Amino acid sequence: MTAPRTPADELPLADPDRLGAELRPLQRWLVVLDFDGTLAPIVDHPDQASAAPGVIETLSRLAAVAPIAVLSGRPIADVRRRLADLPAAYAGGHGAELVLADGTDAPLVDPDTVKPTLDRAEATIRALVDDEGGWFVERKQASLAVHHRLAGQDSIAAHAPRVQALLEHHAAEPPGFTVMAGKAVLELRPNGADKGRALERLLEHGPGLLPLVAGDDVTDEDAFEVARARGGRAILVAETPRPTAATDRIADPDALVRLLTALTG
Repeated sequence: MTAPRTPADELPLADPDRLGAELRPLQRWLVVLDFDGTLAPIVDHPDQASAAPGVIETLSRLAAVAPIAVLSGRPIADVRRRLADLPAAYAGGHGAELVLADGTDAPLVDPDTVKPTLDRAEATIRALVDDEGGWFVERKQASLAVHHRLAGQDSIAAHAPRVQALLEHHAAEPPGFTVMAGKAVLELRPNGADKGRALERLLEHGPGLLPLVAGDDVTDEDAFEVARARGGRAILVAETPRPTAATDRIADPDALVRLLTALTG
């Protein structure tokens, strides 16, 4: 499933209005969107996140004529609330939770099988960083995220390797986990839960549709690879270029709103 990584200097910023017009007609796509950094600007604390101006209105118009899916590391209930209960399919915890647009549960992971390990990992990590300023441990239904966006550089240098080592220790416990490094976050998530597998499952329920995926972080690369393999498009939302499996790049959530507006015509 691995797609070639595009060198940073070969994926220039696209004009979102032109790209949106190029991608028409809308009805051929399953539109698949990340939340943080894609539909919402990155903020210091996850609880502060909110959709960028125009996102909810634009997605509401889009949802009236085409299927939408939101793939996030957040729990489904959390991201659904931040999108005003937009009618869509939702994958949370990178697919560990998955609810189809008709409300059918189709998770990639049984949360009961991962709870004991996550309980132990959470207790271990909290003992290390709860008294350390700028660190935030976020327990999700089927994963554990350790954020350090607000931590000082000395604290990150001292504690990030220890957090990484502890998470990797717990990753070896059944049923098996992966440690992922994202934007100022380390996350322990169960094997078999990633955005690529979540996208594959969504496409099973949308035969004939091509995936149009937008995301900003390394956790979105799995979905980018599936989109390319299925003949779709993958849009990296990033002001700064980096190696990626994406086919296109736009700057930020505001640019994504412009693209989706152009796509809806």
